[in-house]
Amino acid sequence: MKNEFKTWEPTYEQNIGIISSAYEFIKGELSELQEVTECPDTFIYDFIGRIQKEWHSESCHSMARNHKNDIK
Repeated sequence: MKNEFKTWEPTYEQNIGIISSAYEFIKGELSELQEVTECPDTFIYDFIGRIQKEWHSESCHSMARNHKNDIK
């Protein structure tokens, strides 16, 4: 079975560690982007959506990442 069909759940340690840190970092970067550019919330929302699409399991970016991981 391929990885994209498996259900993945983070551990408690991952949730309170790296995942929380990444979340706070991303929020901070987006706040800074908005402060510097004075863009509206709708721009940030659409911006995140464009990034999100790159992580969809059928996107070229996702397939390339998974192929790269398969080679290792």
